[in-house]
Amino acid sequence: MRRFKGFTLTELMIALTVIGIIVAVVTPAIMKSRPNKNKMMVKKTFYTTENIISNLINDENLYPDMRDLCKPGAESGSDSKIYCAWGFDYSEEGMFDGEKYDAEGKFAALFKDNLNVSKDISNCESSNITVSDRSVCTKFYTTDGVLWDIQGTVDAWTSGQDKVGTFDDQTDAAGIGTITIDVNGDEEPNLACTKANDDCDQYEIQILANGKLRINPDHERAIEYVTINTSIKDEL
Repeated sequence: MRRFKGFTLTELMIALTVIGIIVAVVTPAIMKSRPNKNKMMVKKTFYTTENIISNLINDENLYPDMRDLCKPGAESGSDSKIYCAWGFDYSEEGMFDGEKYDAEGKFAALFKDNLNVSKDISNCESSNITVSDRSVCTKFYTTDGVLWDIQGTVDAWTSGQDKVGTFDDQTDAAGIGTITIDVNGDEEPNLACTKANDDCDQYEIQILANGKLRINPDHERAIEYVTINTSIKDEL
């Protein structure tokens, strides 16, 4: 009779040991090569914001450039000087798609209207604004699961009634609007994208009056994710 020879216990143990070593060596490389979803969402939300900001600030019906009305060289404090509003520093009411947007929450409401919003946070009365005859919650979720907080953009920029001067007297950043983003909503880790946090999901985008964007300098990990460009590097 023909006899079949199997593996000995020693051979099996050696084989399992070899497999364990291979798994231990290969797994970190595989994990490292896997795309980081939060990293991808940081990039996506930043470039989504950048695109919306560009569209808004270049809409003359919403944010007209009034610098041509300025009178360079006019004496400081003169009542005859014209306010040189431009960019988001122009905080007057505006019309968009046939709807009136009040001055106070114009930017926040317009920004939200350009996102695919799925739902507002519950009990958002403490963080809402009024635009014409409708109430707008400034903290909400979009269809991709991102949690946005745009309360920091309400009344963020200098009002024309509060500032009078020539263009030479004004800076590009006459105020900063802030958007806070949690790229995976309520899911963990709920950590700010600082240098110390390898795994993070929260960061802030700061918007200057001239439409330039930058990530909060403290959120170095998010800056790294986005890939630094001139708009992020710009200083106040």
